[in-house]
Amino acid sequence: MSGTQVRKSITFDPASKQTADTQWLQAFVGDEHVGKTIGQLRSRIENRLQFLLETEEYAPPNLLSAMSHALLGGGKRFRPLIFVMTVNRGDCLNASIDIGCALEMVHTASLILDDLPCMDDAELRRGKPTTHKAFGQATAILAAISLLTLGIRIISTVEGVSDHARARMAAVLSHAVGHTGLAAGQEIDLGGVSGTSLDVEQKNWLKTGKLFAAMADMASILSQRPVQQEAALTEFAFHVGSAFQALDDLMDAIAGTSVLGKDSGKDAERNTMVNEKGEAATRQSYIDHLHAANFALRHCGVEEEPIRFMLRSIHWLVPSEAQARAEMQPNINGGN
Repeated sequence: MSGTQVRKSITFDPASKQTADTQWLQAFVGDEHVGKTIGQLRSRIENRLQFLLETEEYAPPNLLSAMSHALLGGGKRFRPLIFVMTVNRGDCLNASIDIGCALEMVHTASLILDDLPCMDDAELRRGKPTTHKAFGQATAILAAISLLTLGIRIISTVEGVSDHARARMAAVLSHAVGHTGLAAGQEIDLGGVSGTSLDVEQKNWLKTGKLFAAMADMASILSQRPVQQEAALTEFAFHVGSAFQALDDLMDAIAGTSVLGKDSGKDAERNTMVNEKGEAATRQSYIDHLHAANFALRHCGVEEEPIRFMLRSIHWLVPSEAQARAEMQPNINGGN
């Protein structure tokens, strides 16, 4: 998958979206049972995250506190949950949980850096003060470095996985977050790059989509899935990553801080999909990619309904256009 081009879907044509099955986005009776099962898995992931932060070696208490502040007690855990569910092998459960936790650490490290004054200058993340607000910029940067390197180390040493598979997964993840992946997308988001033809969706792919693609590649490596299922999972990851960034652009523009749990309106002057194409087109892009992800999911060789539940749980957060405007009205009028 190229970092300089938007990958085009080979299984779903957005032009035919009017024929797509949209019923899966609605709640149904089975959600309660599936939700309980996912809740149990999430609790297991939370406990494991806390355990993996513990160390017998000396680490400065303030640095550990900053890492815990950023990593624990918040977040939907969408990435580790999706990763574990796409591995879909009982004999790999413990390994997939640890790798999912490592992915969450890497993602959290990127959020710490994204919130810094030199980038988004954010005050809130996951409903609490950002790491640099709580611990200072220097400790926040060190916490991000520590979480990133800890995540890579966990993948490199995870038990129950061959040396070859561990090396491949570590290489995939480090490539996704480096200067041709997430870091590249963030650099372009901050200041743009002259002399390139990258559009907003290509920038979004670097910033958000590449990590989802890495998750798919790592799940295929761990589960040793057939080529056709591997291709479908790559397709699924492309559309989930694209939907997530379109959703992030949309929510920053239309949702208030109380909904987001973080500062809103930070992208007002940036090259986002909302600013380039408008709210309606961004909302439609998000929906199209969500439907395309659901279409690809059928061919991934995984238990589909728990993953659909996760996608629905994210979709339910999106306010309608009328709700969004009503929520933003107090800000327009000078209220809280």
